[in-house]
Amino acid sequence: MPMSSSTRHALIFFIVVLFSLVIKLCVLDVRVVSGPSMIPALHSGSLVMEFKLAWGIPVPFSNTYLARWSEPKQGDVVIYPCNGRYVIKRCAASAGTPLVFSENPEYSVRIGNRTVLLPWENYQKMKDAERVPVGMIFALGDNMDESRDSRHYGFVSIDSIRGKMLWK
Repeated sequence: MPMSSSTRHALIFFIVVLFSLVIKLCVLDVRVVSGPSMIPALHSGSLVMEFKLAWGIPVPFSNTYLARWSEPKQGDVVIYPCNGRYVIKRCAASAGTPLVFSENPEYSVRIGNRTVLLPWENYQKMKDAERVPVGMIFALGDNMDESRDSRHYGFVSIDSIRGKMLWK
């Protein structure tokens, strides 16, 4: 028995919706930047494309990957959940990057040739790390005066990173 026109249209509609949902959950998503933490690269209100397959196949609604083929590298702009919302930050140091902590003249960490000031509490939590731990990154906002990032909440697990910014 042939399908009626309305049944065929409903089936096509259902397939398109299902395909779109899979793309949004597992491949690409559009995010709106809110806040000044990534100025000058990104401004509040900017739209960015998030590529969820940059480092592997994420399992939707979890902090795991079905398969992983890569990890964030220094300079990548990453998207991850923090305190109930998604944030966009730059990977300042990936796993294995040497870290040099100092108390003089202020609490800080040196990553390569860059010195980053740390709040005392986070300095105390992180100061024994000689390198960025395996499975983690150190993430910073480009506008460090206006950014809450790894300086405040520590290393970011690569399992929690949901995607990489493709373009703005």
